Amino acid sequence: NIVKMEIEKIVLETPKFETIESKFWKIPVCYDLSLGQDLQSLSQQKNLTIDDIIKLHCEPVYTVSFIGFLPGFPYLQGLNQKLITPRLSTPRLSVAKGSVAIGGSQTGIYPQQSPGGWHIIGRTPLEFFNTKKSTPCILQPMDSIQFYPISLEEFKDVR
Repeated sequence: NIVKMEIEKIVLETPKFETIESKFWKIPVCYDLSLGQDLQSLSQQKNLTIDDIIKLHCEPVYTVSFIGFLPGFPYLQGLNQKLITPRLSTPRLSVAKGSVAIGGSQTGIYPQQSPGGWHIIGRTPLEFFNTKKSTPCILQPMDSIQFYPISLEEFKDVR
């Protein structure tokens, strides 16, 4: 049958898609007020306690949608709806490396010191972008991330 042969030919000539191997990351975050400079205002704005914000931020497993804005900056999907917050009306001139932030319906991690307009709720001691490594960007699209809280002392120990 000619139709069957044509279909088989098309199937054989169709390029195969490689499956993307995603990784699961557990990321420590220090939510101390000294590192999460917007926690207090976010708490008031959302009518939530700081502990509620931390719990709501740590519960989901996030998906890395894409890397952008800065090399290594992960845009993470999966933020609890109670934490959705518009970006700052005026971006900061400097956000510390490792800052964990909320912008709109996403959360992200600043891989290096830079300007930024997201609400800073904590900081991770881990490094996410290093040009000296063979794979400079540790996180990749479709990776999964879950945050967990650490104390300021633990943060300082890891750094």
